[in-house]
Amino acid sequence: MNGYLISTADRAGVTTALFEAAAARNVNIFPAYGLADGTTGLILVGSDDEAGLQAAIAAVGLTARRLEMVVTEIEVRPGTGAAFMRRISDAGISLLAAVPIGMGNDKVQIALAASDTAALKAALGQ
Repeated sequence: MNGYLISTADRAGVTTALFEAAAARNVNIFPAYGLADGTTGLILVGSDDEAGLQAAIAAVGLTARRLEMVVTEIEVRPGTGAAFMRRISDAGISLLAAVPIGMGNDKVQIALAASDTAALKAALGQ
C-alpha cells in the first residue's frame, strides 16, 4: 500500500479540489488525513487506483511524495501504543506517517511510513 503525502499552502478548497478531481476520474480516496497550521497544509491520501490518484493530484497542480505504507495491528488498551512506539524508536526508525486505517476486535490497524521501510518491517517482524 502506498500513501501520497502532499505539502501545500494552507488555503480553503485545496482538499475539495483534490477530491473533486479524483471523483471526476472515478477514483475512490481512502484513507485520507490532513493537518494544517495556518501556513502549511499536509494531506496524506491513498487509493486502490494509484495511477488515477496521481493524475488527480497533478490535475489540481499539487505534487506528492509517494510513501510505502506498512500496515500493522496493535491492541487497544493502555500502554500498547507506548510499547509499540518504543520498539520503533529503539530500532532507530524515524516515522514519516502513522495513521489508523481500521479498528475491530479490540485492535487498531495502523499504516506507517518511515525513511527506512526495510528497517520498519524488520522492527515489526514483517
